[in-house]
Amino acid sequence: MFRSKMMSLLVACSVLSGCDDTSSGGNNTNNANNVNNANNVNNVNNVNNTSEPLVSGMCGTFAEGTQEFDDGATRDYYNRGASLPWRNIMGDWHDAQGVGQGDEAFAMAFVTDTNSETVITWDVTTLVQGWVDGTYTHKGFFLRLLSAGGPFDFRSREYSVVEERPQLTVVTVDGTVVLSPEADTYLALSTYQGFGDEERLRISSESPMLLRFPLDQFPPETQIQSAVLALVKYDDYGGTTADVGVFRASQGLELPASEPLYGISQGYPGDEGIAAHPDVLLASDFESPDWGDAWTSGSDDTHIEVVSDDPQRNFVPLSGSALRVKVAANDNYGMSLVYKFMDELGEEPEEIFFRYYLRFSSDWDPTDGGKLPGVSGTYGIAGWGGRPVDGTNGWSARGTYRVPVMDVTGNPYAGYSSIGNYVYHADMEGDYGDVFIYLDDCRGILEPDRWYAVEQYVKMNTPGENDGIIRAWIDGRLAHESLSWRFRDIDTLKIEQIWMNVYHGGTATPPADIHLYIDNVVIARSYIGPLAP
Repeated sequence: MFRSKMMSLLVACSVLSGCDDTSSGGNNTNNANNVNNANNVNNVNNVNNTSEPLVSGMCGTFAEGTQEFDDGATRDYYNRGASLPWRNIMGDWHDAQGVGQGDEAFAMAFVTDTNSETVITWDVTTLVQGWVDGTYTHKGFFLRLLSAGGPFDFRSREYSVVEERPQLTVVTVDGTVVLSPEADTYLALSTYQGFGDEERLRISSESPMLLRFPLDQFPPETQIQSAVLALVKYDDYGGTTADVGVFRASQGLELPASEPLYGISQGYPGDEGIAAHPDVLLASDFESPDWGDAWTSGSDDTHIEVVSDDPQRNFVPLSGSALRVKVAANDNYGMSLVYKFMDELGEEPEEIFFRYYLRFSSDWDPTDGGKLPGVSGTYGIAGWGGRPVDGTNGWSARGTYRVPVMDVTGNPYAGYSSIGNYVYHADMEGDYGDVFIYLDDCRGILEPDRWYAVEQYVKMNTPGENDGIIRAWIDGRLAHESLSWRFRDIDTLKIEQIWMNVYHGGTATPPADIHLYIDNVVIARSYIGPLAP
């Protein structure tokens, strides 16, 4: 009976042309310094940025997630498992006029407290046509209240009765197709929790909904005659009628497609002879048995080994040999290879470029976030391990990694590890540094068993001023830029060292040995870039 009612409504609408080391790596935040590009600013509150992301891709795909792991879309993240935040708390959308966080819905429906099951439909033809022909990036429907009312509860794609799940009915010259969602969820302002596997979808003044349907079967030239979104409302509260508008989700920190940016490396294909460049201070490819002589300390560490093959871990060389780093089961430590500028050069720089190649092994399965190579000036006093900095005693900007994304509900980044920086700076509020992930175009989310060129640039701030710089490139493409760091208040603090640190945690340890590989390390006074062909 109910199924017949829903199907008849769908048919009627479809023919309408108009119907540290003691911490887990510090606070996992993208803080006020984390400006990814002119259009995408991630600050503590994630608010009031309405600029349109520029290209399509997996980067902007919201994750459904689970309640158990809260790894999907939440009030702060559109993919919490991969640490990908909304630009605006409680979600990012664009309206029918192209206005970010605007109020001109693509479609609207009145939803009334009827205390009965009701099919609610929206004519979303214009929006679906825009997704299919590429006018808009397909990131899903964003439904929100345009007036007071609710809450209203709808069936989700997890509901046991298939006929009452959300549907998108699309009519073209080739016929009618009824689509089921590939992901749906809702957000709640009152909690950090995600609800991707609930059997309900809730909409209220504090709960928008997200739905995404597979549209790949429609070629770009397809003319959509009609598209109708249908949801079953089964519960309601408040005794009111509310306007529910449909918008297009527009999450994601994305950049235009670009070619890799080559620097010094362009003149030295495969890094052959790159050490001869006048700006290069160190070039280490681990091919020579005396490679450790170029480093100040740490090359004799028993946790590291130069290898040219490692079939047990799906290792494929970047070029010849590489440095394998092991974090042993029930241990935290991996490596602490150091290049101290004063010891090697007799001076400490104010700015530096540092590039290395990184490959997470097939057995890379940490149980906590941790540390990766980076730049620092701790001077053995402050800037690591819960030793806060005050502008006079040290600083650091090591790399960091997050726990790999779980594969529980089809997260597009399942198995990937997010990387970024872990920074002790003079504006820090606690005992541990601040973490930010390389968000631009999701370039800091790395797949296992693949080599990546990771390049960092640090420029010290004018003492007492917030003008310090951190930039990062992945494979020669800008992945992060922040321009307002205060590392120091005195000019005697400079860049002390390149700290090739690998550390698990925090205090948690992995239950089994885990490995990563490093190769083709270059330290230079100017931009290096990835290996040139």
